[in-house]
Amino acid sequence: MTLPEDRFELDGASLEAWCDRQGYTYQAADGQLIVEYAVLGLPAPLVVLPQLDRGMVMLLMRQPYAVPAARFVAVTQAATTLNARSFMGAWVLNDEKAELYFRVTLVALDTRYSDDSLLHAARVVVGTSELAAPALRAIALDGAEPGPTLAAFQPGR
Repeated sequence: MTLPEDRFELDGASLEAWCDRQGYTYQAADGQLIVEYAVLGLPAPLVVLPQLDRGMVMLLMRQPYAVPAARFVAVTQAATTLNARSFMGAWVLNDEKAELYFRVTLVALDTRYSDDSLLHAARVVVGTSELAAPALRAIALDGAEPGPTLAAFQPGR
């Protein structure tokens, strides 16, 4: 059981300390933490992005490829479908950077976390990203249609 004194507020120092306690290999850059990870055998780091002026911290993971402009509509449809089936978080296509990523936003204002609660949020991001990666890659890069490709996708099953 986690005791109240084992809990911490989310800020740059506590997030780095959490990464250290988890044994993660990471870099601190521009106020964010970039935790080494791979999806589909390619680098896809978990990014911990404090937005402390807004009282939030985002955890996100980009898919390890650029989405071709010709596939933006199909990938947006896929993201909408996945968002409707997800319990937590959101799929986002940044069309300016051609990046597809999954993110979870945590409240940082007046909220304290334990190692386990923050790890749970990180696992949601990583697990959801990994689970959907093969289907999303097929839609983005191989021309697969979102409907049939995602028909069996049910997170948590």
